[in-house]
Amino acid sequence: MQPSFAQDHYLFAEVKTAAPQKLHLLLIEAAMRLACRARQFWQQGRNDRAIAALVNAQEIVAQMLADINRDVGGDLAQRVSAVYEFIFRCLVKAGHRHDEKSLGDAIRILKIERETWRQVCEKPAASFPRAAFHDRGQGVLPPLGDADPLSQQGGFSVEA
Repeated sequence: MQPSFAQDHYLFAEVKTAAPQKLHLLLIEAAMRLACRARQFWQQGRNDRAIAALVNAQEIVAQMLADINRDVGGDLAQRVSAVYEFIFRCLVKAGHRHDEKSLGDAIRILKIERETWRQVCEKPAASFPRAAFHDRGQGVLPPLGDADPLSQQGGFSVEA
């Protein structure tokens, strides 16, 4: 199902105006959605599409890892990094070996992370310091520039 023009603009506005913790939640949800799609593609015998979905999920998890500020985040940042490194390794293993167990492990941990970050998003924004993530001026996402982040011809899409 192709998202509509209105949905694209709504999502774009949501991303541009979201708090850093909400952006992080959107990234987790996108990685999880892509991992689930990879499983569906495997079941359909569409291995090329499954690998593409896994690579996109890996890119998102790698971005989340890169945005953790280990210098300021201390022990918590180290523990979160370890979780995302585990997810990344599971996604890589799943892609290299068509390993459904590793894919299931990644999805299971992403679901836990999603629930954790949903709870974080329910708290007032003022109660969270931004120091946990590198600040690029727009939260956890890299600057988008003039490109439409929702287009199929490049840029960033949380729908992928």
